[in-house]
Amino acid sequence: MRGFTIFKRLVYGYLLLLVVVISMGAYISLRLEQMNRLTRTINSVDNKIIQVAGQLSDAVLSQTGFEKKYIILKDKDFYRQFLETGKSIKEKIVLLTALIDTPEKKRQIQTVKELHARYIAAAQKEFELLEKDKEDHQAYKEHQHQKEEFVDIIAVNLEKMIGFAKADIGNKIELSAKIGRRALKLTAITTIFAIILAILLAFYNARTINRPVLRLMKGTRDIAKGKFKKHLDISSPPEIKELSNAFNRMYDRLKEVDAMKADFISHVSHELRTPLTAILEASNLLFDGVTDNLVQTRKSLILIIQEECERLISLVNKILDLSSMDAGMMDYNFLKGSIVLLIEQSILKIKPIAQKKQISINVQLDKNLPLLNLDDEKIGQALDNLLGNALKFTPPGGKVKISAWFKKKPDQITVSISDTGCGIAKDNIKDIFDKFKKLQGKGTGLGLSIAKHIVNAHGGKIWVKSEKDQGSVFYFTIPVV
Repeated sequence: MRGFTIFKRLVYGYLLLLVVVISMGAYISLRLEQMNRLTRTINSVDNKIIQVAGQLSDAVLSQTGFEKKYIILKDKDFYRQFLETGKSIKEKIVLLTALIDTPEKKRQIQTVKELHARYIAAAQKEFELLEKDKEDHQAYKEHQHQKEEFVDIIAVNLEKMIGFAKADIGNKIELSAKIGRRALKLTAITTIFAIILAILLAFYNARTINRPVLRLMKGTRDIAKGKFKKHLDISSPPEIKELSNAFNRMYDRLKEVDAMKADFISHVSHELRTPLTAILEASNLLFDGVTDNLVQTRKSLILIIQEECERLISLVNKILDLSSMDAGMMDYNFLKGSIVLLIEQSILKIKPIAQKKQISINVQLDKNLPLLNLDDEKIGQALDNLLGNALKFTPPGGKVKISAWFKKKPDQITVSISDTGCGIAKDNIKDIFDKFKKLQGKGTGLGLSIAKHIVNAHGGKIWVKSEKDQGSVFYFTIPVV
């Protein structure tokens, strides 16, 4: 069940319990039906046989009584009753023949039928002698003896039949009780088995779910304490495995962010220390009056202080801007404007640096580019960051190229900035726009992340194509609205 999801485990577990319960219910239903059949057989067959056999025995005795009364009194009414009772006896014999369900009972009812017919024949002969007024005492005695013998045998067979029927009732009652005991025993065993199975399934499911969850909780607490030990290896159930994989990705990301944070703090500390040291030294020289008689030197020191202050302000502004963007609190002032004008303004800013490094700047812009709905200041900041990186990583004598063109479908303007610098390793391209991620260990690692935020806020996309030692090309798009 390692590959089963939590849902499947629960479903299959409950299905197994359901199969056990249904099987038990089916078995009990079959046994109850068997008991019902036995009960119906007792009521509709055995009790009926006892009842009809008793009535048949009484009818035979009644018929012999009518026969004797007729012989003594010679009253025709007794003869008619004798015949009617004989018909009733035949009907009861037919009914018993239909009811009996064992060979022994069939032999008995067949004997009763034959003896009754012989009894009727003997009585008829006696009646014939009576009608002829013949005084044949010997014949009377023979017929009388035969009739009594037939009646006695009939009575014995009927008693046996009643006895067999009662025995069958007892056997069926005993069998029904045995079936009931077996059903009760099996029900108890199945119930205990189902309870144990339910406990085992619940324990298994709880264990296989609870243990991975506890490991995730422990891993989360470790990360909260800043402890980055190792990945979680959870293979089952699949949902928690996916959660574990997501946890591991978060772990890697947080570990990377933690490392970037430490690196960023170290770098920012260095970035802050340098201008602050320069400002401190320059201000000390001014304070000590070392340059009182040297106007040019004093101006140089003041210029150093001014430049380093601007550098500090720029660094702090970048950090504040990125914090505002991450929190979704950055304000944008969207107006209709020209991307061409913003590109030209950014090029003017970097030209002195490019000339100093002997880097040529090539500009290729489509004519009549449409106006865009943009924030001039923010897009200018993104362009400054991208062009600044291009100059920073392009060696002296290299080239920087900026292009912009319009594409009808979809309606958007694409801007590309390429350089002939050191390029970016493939492993670093996927997270180059993350904050604190520095290129070749230079800068603060904030410029590209800020540019990404700005482009995304304008509904566009930003990406890079680069190879190690082959330069880089940064692209971004802004939709035409």
